[in-house]
Amino acid sequence: MVDDTKLRVLLADDEEAIVHVYSVGLGYYFAPSDSLPPDEVDALEDELYGRTEDERPRAELTMCRQGAEAVQLVREALDAGEPFDVVVLDIRMPPGIDGVEAARQIRDLMPEVQILFVSGFSDYGRADLEKLVPPAANMDYIEKPVRLSELADKIIAAYERA
Repeated sequence: MVDDTKLRVLLADDEEAIVHVYSVGLGYYFAPSDSLPPDEVDALEDELYGRTEDERPRAELTMCRQGAEAVQLVREALDAGEPFDVVVLDIRMPPGIDGVEAARQIRDLMPEVQILFVSGFSDYGRADLEKLVPPAANMDYIEKPVRLSELADKIIAAYERA
């Protein structure tokens, strides 16, 4: 079980639909709604996430659609004294810098931040990413299409490694 500390997560993907899915799905997961009756909530949580509300951490999710924007948000969060715990980056985010370059710039700002790469393409394998954006212990990779439960589990695992 994760403690009650609120984790801060930045998610960057150029596809508006994916950002929306992350926002709604993970937003519910990390800050559940009280709009459904408890028995329906329990059934839905078990089906979608395999974990009850009591076992879930609380999180503040920040969404963006470009690599340069992700770097700027990390910079602003640091300046405000509220750094992100986990940064989720799509690898391809045209136009502009890709997720790998964004991760390099974020690592310059926060060397130990947990980075989770997401991609539907095979431009980079995990071993490539580990070499390009070290340290490998503070990085993970997930392939699209992404199941929200798997993404949530990887975010929690990254947070727990931090």
